[in-house]
Amino acid sequence: MSAKIGTTAGLVWNYLKNAGPATASQIQKKIGADASDTHQALGWLAREGKVRVDRSKKAALYELTD
Repeated sequence: MSAKIGTTAGLVWNYLKNAGPATASQIQKKIGADASDTHQALGWLAREGKVRVDRSKKAALYELTD
């Protein structure tokens, strides 16, 4: 299970690197993962300090940390 989440985290990271800030829904659609895997991957990246969440808008935006 964690291998799949790790792989999805890599896809999320690469997508954010190339596309910039995005919602979880946008990320999910672009990388072709299901919602659960996408959210778990975002959590993994956030825990590692690689992603930050901007909740100031209606939908949370995820972006890579500097």
